[in-house]
Amino acid sequence: MTWPYATPGIPDELFERAEGVPMTKAEVRAIALSKLRLRRGGVLVDVGCGTGSVSVEAALIMGDGSRIYAVDYDEEALMLTKRNAEKFGVADRVVLVRGKAPEVLAELPKADRYFVGGGGLELPAIIKAAVERMEKGIIVADVVTLESLKAAVEALGELGLEYEVTQIFVARGQRRGRYTVMTALNPVYIITAYA
Repeated sequence: MTWPYATPGIPDELFERAEGVPMTKAEVRAIALSKLRLRRGGVLVDVGCGTGSVSVEAALIMGDGSRIYAVDYDEEALMLTKRNAEKFGVADRVVLVRGKAPEVLAELPKADRYFVGGGGLELPAIIKAAVERMEKGIIVADVVTLESLKAAVEALGELGLEYEVTQIFVARGQRRGRYTVMTALNPVYIITAYA
């Protein structure tokens, strides 16, 4: 499938999905990708790639010569990422990496952009590992819980990094008979840090 648009936000339903494998939703993905300030031919590490929606869109934006390392410990997530990368014609730019962050990050080439989808209790260690692997760059993490937000902000503070936090509320209209009802998605915090 060829995605003919230059802007991010591929509709969620165009990605292959599987129950239990997370995906960054289109609206959140579009904002997260804009916060990453992606460059043509650059290198991005997508930690917790899930379905690969961020990896795929980043590969489309970054173009030929770019390299996206899609990291996940779940084999099913990596297979979904592979299929989605093939579907959108970017499989040559997306490198699948099976492993658990932060340990696996030390094995990857240096990158100047990191996207962290979640991270849970490991989030501070993932952020620290990403900072150690870059000279100058941007880390974007999206989290849904206050505990993860607190952990990330504290880790960034300890590292002395500048950061910003954006909270996103998205509601999508769904037709119910003659009416449209707005259905809310989970609010998401997007943390952007500058290393």
